[in-house]
Amino acid sequence: MDMYRFIIRLAFVSLILFIGLGSDYPESNAQVASISTTLPELRSEILEQLLEQKPEISLSYDGDRAELSKQFPALIRDTFAANDYIAYIVDSYLYTIRTWGTSAKIKLTITYRETAEQTRHVDQLINQVLPSIVVDKMDPLEKVTYIHDWIVEHVAYDTTLQRYTAMDALETGSAVCQGYSLLAYRMLSHAGVESRIVEGKVDSGSHVWNLVRLNNGWHHMDVTWDDPLPDRPGKVSHTYFLVNDRFMRQDHSWEKAYPMTR
Repeated sequence: MDMYRFIIRLAFVSLILFIGLGSDYPESNAQVASISTTLPELRSEILEQLLEQKPEISLSYDGDRAELSKQFPALIRDTFAANDYIAYIVDSYLYTIRTWGTSAKIKLTITYRETAEQTRHVDQLINQVLPSIVVDKMDPLEKVTYIHDWIVEHVAYDTTLQRYTAMDALETGSAVCQGYSLLAYRMLSHAGVESRIVEGKVDSGSHVWNLVRLNNGWHHMDVTWDDPLPDRPGKVSHTYFLVNDRFMRQDHSWEKAYPMTR
């Protein structure tokens, strides 16, 4: 396995929990954007603001504080993981929980590898190039094929291991596998094709790739490994294009639960 196949793993790395039971000062209501009374409500509010890529999220929770303290670490992990694109552009986060009276004040501070403005620019660039790649009359398989091939032809592997986002892939023409997978995910979404980002391992370390849903089920697609290194313009491999679990497990492994492939 080639040594360049490294990946910056999903960076849920800076997690700090502070429960200030009986704090003697309140947090100003002006700083609190939302009040939730149940954990599902709280999760929905956090996810909504994550999708807007807000760097700071302040919330008030008026439900069971003991349950909040117990469940919040898992809730926040699950919320970040609810959207694959957001999950893989988050670099780090921390949160604090302070209690005052019957309420808990929650503040999250999030660092993104790609800002909301940059993601909008990614969408603009995709909207510019996608009409030249796919057309509405194409079936889903054709759309996936042309998007896969376009990425391989226009993105080269970043051997400096510094470029991790779809923005990097589009603006510099270079990214690690995280950038390849994010770009594929975003382009497929624009084309109306459902996909996922899979996190696993290969011989050289951590790695990510895509799952793509077509009419007959889910299929693995590793755009990074279908791109030769050194980069060879015009050369596109389809070795890891729409393959099943059995084929992929020959040199890829994963532990998280993902849809099974056929």
